[in-house]
Amino acid sequence: MDKISFADVSQQQLSFSKDIPSEKLILDLIDTPWVQRLRNVSQTANVKLVYMFSEHSRFGHSLGVAFLACQVMRHLSQHFKSDIEPYQTSVAVAALLHDVGHIAPGSHVAQFAWFPDDIDRHEETSNRIIKNSQDIIEKINDPSVVENVINILAENSSVPPWTWEIISGGGWNVDRGNWCIIDSVLSGVLYGKYNIAALTEAIVLTEDKHLALRESRLDAMLHFAISRQAMYSQIYQHRVILAADKLLNSVIKRARYLLKNGNCPSMFMDETMYKVLNATSVNERSIDDIFNMVESWFAYHLRRWTHCDDKILADLANRYLNRHLFKTVRIGTNDNYTDLYNQAKDAVINCGYDPDYYLFEISTKDVNKGDANQSMLVLMDNNEIHSLSESEPLYNSMLNISKNESKRWLIMPEDAKKALGRSR
Repeated sequence: MDKISFADVSQQQLSFSKDIPSEKLILDLIDTPWVQRLRNVSQTANVKLVYMFSEHSRFGHSLGVAFLACQVMRHLSQHFKSDIEPYQTSVAVAALLHDVGHIAPGSHVAQFAWFPDDIDRHEETSNRIIKNSQDIIEKINDPSVVENVINILAENSSVPPWTWEIISGGGWNVDRGNWCIIDSVLSGVLYGKYNIAALTEAIVLTEDKHLALRESRLDAMLHFAISRQAMYSQIYQHRVILAADKLLNSVIKRARYLLKNGNCPSMFMDETMYKVLNATSVNERSIDDIFNMVESWFAYHLRRWTHCDDKILADLANRYLNRHLFKTVRIGTNDNYTDLYNQAKDAVINCGYDPDYYLFEISTKDVNKGDANQSMLVLMDNNEIHSLSESEPLYNSMLNISKNESKRWLIMPEDAKKALGRSR
């Protein structure tokens, strides 16, 4: 069997066979400009400002997701061949292309930095790209597969639910199953590792074509859930990283203000930046502009902005580039929020800063919200189908803990924090 293999950090290697049509198509699509572009889109955004080796891209993650989807389908086809075969190629392609809509800076972080009042629409953007990229359409060379891929990524009812649950279903899916491990390894921590083989080999299809896990491997699912929770609490929702995300939002907010009001003729911007700053919604960006929105493009603008005449933009860009980040002040349960915020605002103003750009609130979020109803089903030993929270009391307890554990901070420049007189 003629295989192409890629070295990998979540599994020893990712192998795709040229003799299997779905895997050969993955290999063909890897060479398209849109997939190669993912090498220049950060997987973990500002995590690198705390975990210094976390500088990997969406490219390796996308290959890992495609490989894991093929593995799961290979296992399922042993018992559910008639269900898997018609969608095998479409699911594999959807797994590879699910993140082509991500942009700089930092994928998910970018969605809210550019459009803070909107939801993350990178899946919609991925579908726009698949519909409009001639390179991708020509490689797939089958209109029915293109249509299936779009429906899978949109979680459309026209395709069996397992086809999209494998990529974006609640609880475990091949997307989360991959990033949980690679982000852990490349951050230099052990939180995200779990028994991936034990979990994937216990997945089955229910009569109504949903994914389900055999009761005998609930331990593997719980292990994953704990690993994912730890990745969020210790890495993605680290207070310094959340503060850096807000600083990034502030940079873009100031650049947009200056363009709108014509206040800084010296602010450099290319044609793509001009269009993006003028856009009021995600869907106003053209496919060409989305293609251009990579890390090197944004980093070049940031460096130029450190020298512009507007002192606020220059300072914010410099802070972000050189890690002079905002400091955090914990909002405790005994704090009167209004009093604390007003005191912080006075401190920021007295130190010479505009609170619209230098004072914000950040908080952790319940990352398991919705998973109680959406997680993969469980096939019990007596052949009954239960929800995961019904089947595993520890999982249900973890959902409740996550729901009630939100933390909040005010963030501001270091000298303003000192003026406020708070040490934490």
